[in-house]
Amino acid sequence: MAGLSTATGRSEVTRFEPVRRALEGAGRAAVYLFWTGCLLGAVLLFAIQALTMPLSLRHGEPGVLVEIPEGATSREIGRILASGGVIRSALLFQWWSRLEGTDASLKAGHYRLDPSMPLPAVLDQLAAGRVAVARTYIPEGFNLREIAARLASAGIADEQRFLSLASDERLVYGSSSPLVEAFGSRPIPSLEGYLFPDTYDLPVRDEALAIRTLVARFLQVAEEMHLAERARAVGMTVHQVVTLASIVEEEAVRDEERPLIAAVFLNRLARDMPLQADPTVKYVMPTPRSRLYYPDLRIDSPYNTYRYRGLPPGPIASPGRASLEAVLQPAVVDYLYFVADRRGGHVFSRTFTQHVRARRELGY
Repeated sequence: MAGLSTATGRSEVTRFEPVRRALEGAGRAAVYLFWTGCLLGAVLLFAIQALTMPLSLRHGEPGVLVEIPEGATSREIGRILASGGVIRSALLFQWWSRLEGTDASLKAGHYRLDPSMPLPAVLDQLAAGRVAVARTYIPEGFNLREIAARLASAGIADEQRFLSLASDERLVYGSSSPLVEAFGSRPIPSLEGYLFPDTYDLPVRDEALAIRTLVARFLQVAEEMHLAERARAVGMTVHQVVTLASIVEEEAVRDEERPLIAAVFLNRLARDMPLQADPTVKYVMPTPRSRLYYPDLRIDSPYNTYRYRGLPPGPIASPGRASLEAVLQPAVVDYLYFVADRRGGHVFSRTFTQHVRARRELGY
């Protein structure tokens, strides 16, 4: 019986031997696959980390200015960033944006991107639309040409494109001008006078948005001043107030004289006298000079207030709040003339005889 039992046991072992070997083989295969998977995962992780690492580890660099066009796909954006030296892999940018679900929400614009930024941070900035901005100051009395030159020197705008857009609000707003909606139609489409002087953080290379920002500031100040209501109260349109305020802005040096200068011009308008304001002539001169000569006064332009009575067609510069206030609340005086006193102020006169005497005494 013992022999039979032993033989039976050996038979059982022999019978399960293939199963045991199969299991051992499967185990070794599983272990092999596991470690192979770990190795491939490690390699993949290393590759992803390497590709998503910043191109530069030096923080605080000026950054690279890149333009993302309207309607660009994540693949196109990836190529732009890679060719601009911002990221390592355009393909990984595309995959990563799809993985995060941001590939359809990347926004157009000009961005200043630091090569030390990791890929997820670059994606986050584009998805949030945090475009490049630059700070600049627009002084009172700047006209469109001067504003365009200031923005161009600050790297904010293309000078000629800005001038082209600002000269015709329809190129910026189409048929939905916020100025027309707020104050009614104007005789000219130019935005001269309506780009409010102030300090701004403006988007880089987005001229239309820069213009909208400056116009929005004008509208804000106009609302704070109740400009439309106060203009109606003095029998003027907002456009007339802004136009006259721009002339006051160009004439005045001392703040306390603004209401006096505004009063002179309003008194002359009331008497149908030409304004004879030098800045209106300088506005249409190809190369303005600090001093006018008699031939300059013969320039044939509706802005030449020596030749044409009344207000010019529109503002000649961007007036500040003080000049707008001066027109709405001028000094109560009967002056009709003024002349610069060579010390930053003016001598005011009621009659032409007094004005001639003042000019002679000042050496004109």
